[in-house]
Formats: sequence, C-alpha cells, structure tokens
Amino acid sequence: MWLLDGLREFLQKRHALARDRSGQQADLELQAATAILLIEAAYGDAEYVWREHRTIVKGLEREFGLGKSEVLELLGRAEEIRPPVVKLADVTDVICDRFTKEQREEVVRLVWSVVEADGSVDEWEGIFADHIAKVLGLSGDEAGAARALG
Repeated sequence: MWLLDGLREFLQKRHALARDRSGQQADLELQAATAILLIEAAYGDAEYVWREHRTIVKGLEREFGLGKSEVLELLGRAEEIRPPVVKLADVTDVICDRFTKEQREEVVRLVWSVVEADGSVDEWEGIFADHIAKVLGLSGDEAGAARALG
C-alpha cells in the first residue's frame, strides 16, 4: 500500500500548481503571475539564456500540467504584461491570495531553479529570489528548503 501512496504523492506533486487553494483549476491570471516571476528571475542577470528558458518551460509544463504549446503561449502573454506594465507587488499578491503555503514554496523553488539554471547566481538574482520568498510569506528556513529542492 505504501507504494501506491508514494506514487499518488509523486503524481500530485508533479502538478503542484494545477489547482489553486480552493481546488479550482489554476486560471490564466494565476499561471501568468507565476510565469512573470520566472521571467523576471531569468532577466536578473546580463542575459536571458536558453538554459533559463528551458527551465521555465519545463517547470511550467510539470507544475501546471500544461503542454509545451500552452506554456509557450502563456510565456508570450506573460512577456506582454510583465513589469513595468504590471507591478511586481500585484503579481505576488495574486500568488499569495490564491496558492497555499506549500504551493508558494513550489513557486520559490521554481524561481531558484531559473536563477541557478545558467550555473551562476548574480547578486541581484539572489536578492530577487530572497525578496520573492519573503513577499510570498516564507520564512528564511522555508525559503532555504525550497532553494535546496530546486
């Protein structure tokens, strides 16, 4: 029985962001808010490189349960509305309001995976990821654990 429980947990974790805290399917606003944070993390250093893009695409596919074409469309929309069009605080408010704490930890894990995708962490990238974790209501220990899983 423990094997089935482990498999169920694994499969649920693979789509950790597919539903919001109320159990409803994550809508475009929530998906876009998450995508915007990941894009901002990728632009934190000198350039947006293919490793960061691949990490974003794979992360959004896995965590929202989306196909690649859906993710690419989502990223196109997120690019159009990312700061300064929307305020970063508005983006993080959507995530705080609509995701559970565990889901917000997953978002921070995704942010760190993007930050670390190119093999180095610039000072601004680390500050950005730490700021996002704090704004999303995570303690330093929770943020550190999320980073370790990234």
